[in-house]
Formats: sequence, structure tokens, C-alpha cells
Amino acid sequence: MPIIISVTSRKDQEQYWTDRTRPYHYTSVSEFASQFKRFHVGMQLENELSIPYNKANGHRAALVFKKYSVPKKELLKACFDKEWLLIKRNAFIYVFKTVQIIIGAIILATLFLRTTMNTRNEEDGAVYIGALLFSMMINMFNGFAEVPLTIARLPVFYKQRDILFHPVWTFTLPNVVLRIPISVLESVVWMVITYYPIGFAPEASR
Repeated sequence: MPIIISVTSRKDQEQYWTDRTRPYHYTSVSEFASQFKRFHVGMQLENELSIPYNKANGHRAALVFKKYSVPKKELLKACFDKEWLLIKRNAFIYVFKTVQIIIGAIILATLFLRTTMNTRNEEDGAVYIGALLFSMMINMFNGFAEVPLTIARLPVFYKQRDILFHPVWTFTLPNVVLRIPISVLESVVWMVITYYPIGFAPEASR
């Protein structure tokens, strides 16, 4: 395609001029088209295209009768496999996030140690709220590590969506479902390390 553009360009066409015995002159696109039609290859192509195609010779598998040629169940399975492969490929990030959660939980547990925590008045309650707020912020910002990964994948996602590789939900559903166990694991690790040392309500009903 770049060569065709260069040949038809007024600025670049001269470098492709082969007959040096004749002076160069610009050949327009319409001239190229008319000369090709008079050439034997163009005439043969025109004759072949003038014959109507016999539909009986066509194979049914060569034509697409649905928006997505692959069943949605297989598309969903393929997207699940792709997401799982990406998770394994980026395993270092998820391990690092878990280690970061553990370190943050240990720091929080030593800052709000239950031996120094009281439950006498509203000021003591505000300290507990501070511990809860810190927990919420750490868990929320810990998930921001995946934002650059998601943004980097958007161009591929939009391209595959536009050329009808798969519907949007087959991309988003595996992405959400496979991240739920990771989020639950991080939350459980945080709770196990911080809940008892801080001295939150020990009742099972809480």
C-alpha cells in the first residue's frame, strides 16, 4: 500500500520512472486506471468479473449468518482462559500486593494495639474509626496497582470489540469473576492480622 501511494504521488513518482530515454511526465491516477483496463491483465480481470458467480459452488461455511461466528459459550471460555493466563503472567504483581497488605496490616496492628485502646467515650470511638478508615484506604489503594494494567489493555479490547471478536460482557465478566478471589484473599489476610490485635468487637455475631 505505501508503494502504491508513492507511485501515484506527484512528489514521489519520478523515482519509479524506468524508461530514461524519454523525459519524465506525471501520470495521474485516472491514467493509471484507464491504462490498466486496456492492459491484457485488466481486460482478463474484467471478463472474469463480468461472469455471474454460481452460488451453488459456494460453501455454506464461507458465509457468516450471525454477528459472532463462534458460540458465546466458547467465547466466554476463551476469555476466561485468557484472563487466567494474564493473571499467571502478572503473578508477581498479585504476590507483591499481598505482601504489601501484610506489611500494612502489621504496621496498623502495632499502631492501634488493643492494650492502648479504650472504649470509655466518643474520643476512644474516634480512634477505632481511624483504624477502620485506614483499613479501608489501604485496601482501596492496594487495588490501584491493576489500573495501569487495565488501561494498557483498552486499545486491544476496543479493537477486538469493533471487529466483532467477542461481545463486551465476555471480556468484563471473566475480568471481574477472577479478581473476586484475589480481593477476598487480601481482605481475609488483612482481617486476620488486624482484627484481634486492634481489639475490635470479639463477638462472633459481629
